[in-house]
Amino acid sequence: MAVDVKVDAQGRVVIPRAERERLGLSEGGALELISTPEGVLLERRRGATVTSDEEGLPSVTIDDLGTVSSADAVEALHAQRDDDR
Repeated sequence: MAVDVKVDAQGRVVIPRAERERLGLSEGGALELISTPEGVLLERRRGATVTSDEEGLPSVTIDDLGTVSSADAVEALHAQRDDDR
């Protein structure tokens, strides 16, 4: 979904209500602003919990995403790194 928004004199942007509701954002909710070559990206911050699996290896659970194994996380990081080269 693409929506045109305006920046006010204080540099604020209003996120449309439908998007705030879809993302579960309420007043005071945190977003992360990520600079990209194309502009900026706003992402909802998610909590994460690190635990150990049955083999003692760390597992990361990211809110709303479920558990990601260490191998999957490393593979994703390597793929992103390789894409950036």
